[in-house]
Amino acid sequence: MSSIPPSMFRTSTQMHSNQVLSVLRQTQSQMLDAERQIATNQKYGRPSDGAAKAPAILHLTQQLAARGQYEQNLDHALGMLDMTDATLREVNTLLLDAKTGAMGEIGMESSAESRKAQALVVDSQIKAMVDLANQKYQNIPLFGGTAGGGKPVFEEFLGGIRYTGTQKNLNADTGSTYAQPFNSNGVDAFGALSSRVQSMIDLQPQASAGTRVKDVAGATNQGVRTGTVRVSVNGQSVDVDLKNIDTLGDVTKRINNAINQLDAGAGSLNIAGDGFELDVNGGNDIVIEDIGGGKTAGDLGIRLDTNDNVGPSVNRMLSNRTSLAELGAGIDWAGGLQITHGEQTKVADFSNAQTVEDLKNVIADLDLGLRLEINNAGTGMDLVSEVSGISLSIGENGGTTASDLGLTTLGSNTSLSDFRNGQGVETVKGENDLRFTLSDGTSFDVNLDGVTQVGEMIARIEAAADVAGAGGQFSVGFAGQGNGIVFQDNTGGTDNFSIAGINQSQAAKHLGIEQSVAAGETIDSGDQAQVRVDSIFTNLIDLRNGLEKNSDSGISLAGERVEEDLDRLTQVRAHVGVEAKRVEQDQSRSKDRKLSEQTMLSNLQETDMTEVITKYAQLQHQWQASLQIGAQSMQMSLLDFLR
Repeated sequence: MSSIPPSMFRTSTQMHSNQVLSVLRQTQSQMLDAERQIATNQKYGRPSDGAAKAPAILHLTQQLAARGQYEQNLDHALGMLDMTDATLREVNTLLLDAKTGAMGEIGMESSAESRKAQALVVDSQIKAMVDLANQKYQNIPLFGGTAGGGKPVFEEFLGGIRYTGTQKNLNADTGSTYAQPFNSNGVDAFGALSSRVQSMIDLQPQASAGTRVKDVAGATNQGVRTGTVRVSVNGQSVDVDLKNIDTLGDVTKRINNAINQLDAGAGSLNIAGDGFELDVNGGNDIVIEDIGGGKTAGDLGIRLDTNDNVGPSVNRMLSNRTSLAELGAGIDWAGGLQITHGEQTKVADFSNAQTVEDLKNVIADLDLGLRLEINNAGTGMDLVSEVSGISLSIGENGGTTASDLGLTTLGSNTSLSDFRNGQGVETVKGENDLRFTLSDGTSFDVNLDGVTQVGEMIARIEAAADVAGAGGQFSVGFAGQGNGIVFQDNTGGTDNFSIAGINQSQAAKHLGIEQSVAAGETIDSGDQAQVRVDSIFTNLIDLRNGLEKNSDSGISLAGERVEEDLDRLTQVRAHVGVEAKRVEQDQSRSKDRKLSEQTMLSNLQETDMTEVITKYAQLQHQWQASLQIGAQSMQMSLLDFLR
């Protein structure tokens, strides 16, 4: 008796239809994907199609997009550096022409008339130099540092040339580990800012609860490396997280919370002076320390205990927010500064100032072409002149503000080499240089051998006066109004009081004290150590003025300094050339990297056309075969099977 095998079963027409449609859909989907690969040359249509390779593809895609921006930055940087170099070449030529023309006016063949004519030439060269210094590339100043391109960075001001740019260059992101500078600035190229009025006085700002942690150099002068510290009270300890502190007040709050948590009333950490102090109540023992290799407690100066409870200075640095009340005691804010810049004299009144930023604003509001800046160490302030070609004098306005801040142009620490615009004070070695004759006939001589600063000179003069027996009736000091060294003869005689140079020494003349006055009057040197910007423009202006005044020494001295400017330009051009070469090398490396990245991305993502076209042809045959077989099978019936 025959039977149907168990493996045999009936398939309904619906099931057969669904199976055929499923095969057709799969084949059609594969054909559409192959068509997409052929049309786009991309192996994957969605990240999920190549999940294992998607992160690498995404990274390379982003890197290539960034590479395009890097290459644009490099092109821009090279264009700007090339234009900077070309402009510096023109500056060099112009400066050399000015020096050559002026030096030709030294000698027997020159005359006052020819020198005045040459002065007009130098004046036109100064104007041409200003135009070169204001050159731009795509509206970015070549020599403005980080200044914007809205207005010229060099301009005529108070009879000189003012620089309103910065001392830092613009940098471009070129994908390297360093930022690529792509312009220059007026200080490097032209020497456009003064640098001599730099205060040596540490203003010692006191710490407070509101002091920002980023505004302190730390007890080790390495900043504050925040982390976790351990607080122990009477043998029990807890770790305190100081990683995200903002102010010194945050430090005391968290440490004191920990102390109270362990033993309320045991003591507290407080801010005192310029650091921290741990106050421990009798009978208790408190220790604050770093954990493992941590540096936080040490940097904050809170590595303290019951016996060693006063921390070192946190070395608070000045910032614009620093309150004047937090600075070292004894500063006269009421007096102010008497400032003479060029032909203008104004008073900087700090009586209403509350912060360091207020001080800066007072100086800026004078509109004298000056900047008050916090020094690099963050301990004091510098007063910077922006104007070439004119002199700056800073003195007292009846008080002690200038000396308290260390901002006087003539003080005890002023070097004798700074007198006469850097020419210095000439003495005769081994001989006395000055002779003082008082009104009562007392006379004494002073030898300035080895003296380098004004304070040393004053001490030498006072010692000589003591030896002559006039110490109690003769005094030397600084002017209370304006600037100068003031000599007072109180001997009460009837003759003149005089100071003269002896032994052919030029010291008295160069110090501005070669004078003779009536009995009872003072001798005032005035400010012979005024500050001038050591720049190309200052030296060209001096050269022009020397020609106009028919001064051999003026022309010669200016010519020597122009020669120094030419040497500086050579160094600046060399630096610009080095940066341009670096950009060219980066361009070459970037192209190599781009090719490598494109190759890797192509291997990961791009379609193998031979493979996909072959696959597409196979899918077409498969599609056709599936249609034919499906059509045939769908037409069959039970009768066809029974046959």
